[in-house]
Amino acid sequence: MTLLILGLAIFIGLHSLPMFQATRAAIVARLGAMPYRLLYSLLSAAGLSFIIYGKSIAPAVPLWSPAPWGSKIAMLIMPVAMASLAAAYIPNNFKRVVAHPMLLGTGLWAGAHLISNGDLSSALLFGSFLVWSIVDSVAATRRNPATSGERKPIYLDLLVLVTGFFAFLIIRQNHAALFGVPVWISQ
Repeated sequence: MTLLILGLAIFIGLHSLPMFQATRAAIVARLGAMPYRLLYSLLSAAGLSFIIYGKSIAPAVPLWSPAPWGSKIAMLIMPVAMASLAAAYIPNNFKRVVAHPMLLGTGLWAGAHLISNGDLSSALLFGSFLVWSIVDSVAATRRNPATSGERKPIYLDLLVLVTGFFAFLIIRQNHAALFGVPVWISQ
């Protein structure tokens, strides 16, 4: 569990820096913009690697029995989560309503996985990301609220939805190979 916790601390800690603008600005001023980005990227990759490896070797310590409907709900939430993640990168009209679609997608992903898993390492991983996405979403919305902004063509909204759905299908199909955990739906 140590590597999982270390990875979460590094990854979430780094991604929480925008909440502390003065601290972030001081670090950027001291290091320079490009060295900061490089260090940020390297540490983020290290944190993510620790999370993935730490989760894969964490012992299965049951905390609760997930509800039988948990995996079914997760299958309904995950396409929306993936579309939200796609909306962070593709110009669209959803950004006129949701200021930070990446954080929404992360929160939906974490919540979906939290209700369908009942072990300690899953609670740490998905619970941490869920709490972080909520806190950061509130902080980010205070810094940069959604604006009605310029209307985008509807085909971009459709592209977001199709991209999210296909990403969901690909990840669902390859979940065991990617993350070592097969996707199953309880009866």
